[in-house]
Amino acid sequence: MHDGLAAHQAGDYAAAAAALEAALAETRDFAAHDRRIADTANNLAAVYRALGRYGEAEPLYRRSLEIYEKTDSNVATALNNLAVVIELQGRYREAEPLYRRALALYRHAFGEGHAGTAAALINLARLHVAQQRYAEAEPLAKRGLAIAEQVLGPQHPGVAAAMIVLARSQAGQGRRAAAERSARRALAIYEEALGPEHPHCAIALQALAEIERSRGRLEPARALYERSLAIRSRALGEAHPDTAATREALERLR
Repeated sequence: MHDGLAAHQAGDYAAAAAALEAALAETRDFAAHDRRIADTANNLAAVYRALGRYGEAEPLYRRSLEIYEKTDSNVATALNNLAVVIELQGRYREAEPLYRRALALYRHAFGEGHAGTAAALINLARLHVAQQRYAEAEPLAKRGLAIAEQVLGPQHPGVAAAMIVLARSQAGQGRRAAAERSARRALAIYEEALGPEHPHCAIALQALAEIERSRGRLEPARALYERSLAIRSRALGEAHPDTAATREALERLR
């Protein structure tokens, strides 16, 4: 488990998957609702999600949620994680009530000023961006950002995640200068905290490329897409959905 979590943090998803698959195999003789099974399944699902293996991640998240509900622990986190992988499969209507339930649980258990509350707000905002509900997304992203900055610190990757969602909500409303500032701050945080070749940096580069494309500045957009594609190809592989999405966006510029 330790090796898998360390590899995941470093962005070495193949190594993380191998370690966590071995860890999950070690749980086969545990009691059916042992908390360690839920923790292991949840962590392996997170790696599968990063690898774009959403269909494999979902049953692991459902398994961990079932155990957490029986042990009355981590239910909000499990709901949040399940909602993310459902969202990534384009099932937005199914994801939204899960996000809202997770948000309510976080607020009830920990109050407004908690990292989990921030994450749930940011994820709900991202879902609204995916649905082009930009005006609804922005205040959620700003609230999640404010909490993340206070609880995690201004240079934490969680703050960068909020900045990306905020950037996309701003861009969707035509406020490109504000969107660019948000995306550039996210990129700077990711590069400092995780290194310039981490897959999270590709997310920020993609957001910046989209902003430049919306301005009609095709050459700067192309350079940003190419940087994003290079990172995703190396870290995630050519078959990953994010790699494919960046490649398609780049090809549309030609």
